[in-house]
Amino acid sequence: MRRVTGIEFNLVKILMVINIWWIGTRLYKQPGKPFRVIATLLKNFEKLNGCKKPFRAFKINGKYVRGMFNPPWPTKAFNSFFTNVLHEIEPISEHHTSLRRLLIAITKKCPLKCEHCSEGETLYQDDVLSYDQLKEKIEVFVQQGVGQLVYSGGEPLSRFDDLTKLLKYFRIDCDQWIYTSGYGLTLQKAKALKLAGLNGAAISLDHHLEDYHNNFRGNNKSFFWMKEAIKNCNAVGIMTALNMCPTQDYIQRFDLNDYFKLAKELNVPVINILEPRAVGNYRGKKVELSLEHKNKLYQLSDKYNFDKSFVDFPTVVYPASFRRALPCGGGRSYLFLDFDGKLYPCPFCKVQVSKVNLMDKVCAVQ
Repeated sequence: MRRVTGIEFNLVKILMVINIWWIGTRLYKQPGKPFRVIATLLKNFEKLNGCKKPFRAFKINGKYVRGMFNPPWPTKAFNSFFTNVLHEIEPISEHHTSLRRLLIAITKKCPLKCEHCSEGETLYQDDVLSYDQLKEKIEVFVQQGVGQLVYSGGEPLSRFDDLTKLLKYFRIDCDQWIYTSGYGLTLQKAKALKLAGLNGAAISLDHHLEDYHNNFRGNNKSFFWMKEAIKNCNAVGIMTALNMCPTQDYIQRFDLNDYFKLAKELNVPVINILEPRAVGNYRGKKVELSLEHKNKLYQLSDKYNFDKSFVDFPTVVYPASFRRALPCGGGRSYLFLDFDGKLYPCPFCKVQVSKVNLMDKVCAVQ
């Protein structure tokens, strides 16, 4: 992986926009419409960034990546993803979905007992769906043009054989990631995942201090396997990111800059900040972050994303902060398919998606 800045970054950004314009010319028959839609798209990006300009991307396996939520460029997955982005802004037809991303829980198994697990009420039960059933349900969305698949659980590595088979099956059409604790992700498994078609691994790290992270995860080897997973994925060319769930206690008592320093040492290009939610193991508990906590996280993400003196640090993705500019994409831009084959707007929203707000073909998945 190589960090991309300066002239190369600006050139790649222009070429990406030209690629998206080319997609628009094929979708819309009116000559001026692609320009109008792309202008709206660029304005939305500006809103998300608070009108500040990002200055870094990454090159891995010969492709350019801006973060963990956009497929690499140039790829078929990039084209599919931004076809749906354009459709979301200006519908192409009533028969086209605007879903960009599908999150899939492929197993209820997990070697950890995480304090915050959103699936804590159903973990350790038997898996319901076979590989063929999972593939069939996912394929409906891929045929509709979904450009990114994210496999989770439980711990997706606990269902390793089926995971690699799914990766192989969808590797041509989709950018594919896993959300994982990294537990047991040896170099041999990293090579198998890369060969199968895995593009990225978002590995959980919830505290920069080993004992605190292990206690949070309910396993005294969790921190060790986090580091091993990052090292092994980096070694084989799988892009890495850190999924971080900062608690009230962590934000109040510790210097979160130490977390970003550790991420830099581990050579991780992206940090994804996920706020704790009162679901699963946190159901009924007062775990939601205060406005003061959120502002602190927002300021940190702003510093590491737009202050060029931190160019060697990871890019920070803080999805909750996007709500300042644009509505939540759950149920609109992305969906969550759970291990029982049920659809939800996201892993934290436990209101099942009904046939009322999705097109018939997509709803046939349920």
